[in-house]
Amino acid sequence: MKALRFENNRLKLAEIPPPDVENEALVRVVKSGICNTDLEIVRGYAGFQGTIGHEFVGVVEAAKDAPHLVGKELSAK
Repeated sequence: MKALRFENNRLKLAEIPPPDVENEALVRVVKSGICNTDLEIVRGYAGFQGTIGHEFVGVVEAAKDAPHLVGKELSAK
């Protein structure tokens, strides 16, 4: 799966392995926003390294402990 990553003081689109969904839900992101915190990270805030963009809308693809959520839209801020 693809992710926008901030690593070594650079933004890059990276291919990352899918998450282990044993205890979590897998969400197919439809739209994602970049907030001010993400912009500050790119400017060096807190020495962050990793995937940015935590504001999104998506559809639940898998949820082992909550199968009733599969196919439902989810938004997170």
